[in-house]
Amino acid sequence: MRILLVDDDPIAVLAVAVYLRKLGYEVTSARDGREALERFRSQRFEFVISDWNMPHLNGEELCRQVRSLKLPHYVYFILLTGRDDKDSLLRGMEAGADDFLVKPVDREELRARIRAGERILRLEQQLDQRGRLLEDMNRELKQAYQTIRNDLATAAAIQKSLLPEPWTLPDLEVRSLFVASDFLAGDMFGYFPLDDRRVGLFQLDVSGHGVSAALISVALSKCLLQSRSLDVTAEGPPAPTCGSLPPNRMLEELNRFFAGQPEANSYFATMIYALLDRETGRLDLSTAGHPPPLMWKGETGDIVESGVRGLPLGVLADRRYACESHRLAAGDRFFAYSDGITECMNPRRGGFRRRTLPASAGRNRLSAIGRSDRLHRSVAVGLAGPRQLHR
Repeated sequence: MRILLVDDDPIAVLAVAVYLRKLGYEVTSARDGREALERFRSQRFEFVISDWNMPHLNGEELCRQVRSLKLPHYVYFILLTGRDDKDSLLRGMEAGADDFLVKPVDREELRARIRAGERILRLEQQLDQRGRLLEDMNRELKQAYQTIRNDLATAAAIQKSLLPEPWTLPDLEVRSLFVASDFLAGDMFGYFPLDDRRVGLFQLDVSGHGVSAALISVALSKCLLQSRSLDVTAEGPPAPTCGSLPPNRMLEELNRFFAGQPEANSYFATMIYALLDRETGRLDLSTAGHPPPLMWKGETGDIVESGVRGLPLGVLADRRYACESHRLAAGDRFFAYSDGITECMNPRRGGFRRRTLPASAGRNRLSAIGRSDRLHRSVAVGLAGPRQLHR
């Protein structure tokens, strides 16, 4: 450890320097405060032992100057003084002195004070090393976090690209709204033709948010969209498909499939599945723990809420689901939504609430999602995150 001795008395400097060198310290001397500052410009010192009364720049001012240098390491400063009054000690402490010794210096006391300073310096070095380590870790975490954000943004774009485009047919219009509460959502929906007159549509919501829920929702939706038959003779849980199954049978097969997967231990899914006959207007639907869809009757303006209910998918493997039928006439609307709609918050942090949804639909507040004044029928699908939709 390097110690800088500052004193205009060469005999006092020599006596202290010889003693400190015997203790193993590297000692450099300066005759006054100005010379000491010059030493600091070219050398590193961990300790300064300075006399108080010196020409040009005294010990108190030297201490202030050293503290103002903003060195990359801490310097332990001991003032030597013949003063033992309270005011002098306060002035020295305000200047930044760490310790005081009264002249003439007692060697044993000096050694003890230096040992105490060394302990403080070691603690300061340990804190500095830990601070640098934390900075490195924080920098790595920021880089990792940015990488994750970029990956999630890419995944969110892919998830949205899997959603169907709006559909407009001579007798049917399908519109949708999708607003994720986070980068990724556990909600998915889809609509597709089964033949030249029947249309299938589904909406599902996997519990939770984020990557896991999104992957499960995409996998379940792919099961519905990619196949047209159901192989009930295969071993193990059958893969659910669209085909010509009625909605309740579709949910039963999908539930048995989902309950047999390892993910079912941590997740469940709510779902609505419906079949629409465009020729007759008959709509068959079944739900599994999903918010009940609404039907707006264009002729009367009445709002009809679906009465069919069922447990979410993945709760019980052998579960029966009910099915109900409705008729969509010209100008009628069918609205399916997730709980993100009913849980969304307004700017005053007030909830939208499920009980206000039918009234809002009746006042045409949802007409931007699906409107069919000039068409035969319309279907609207709404998925939204509660922290994102403020309407």
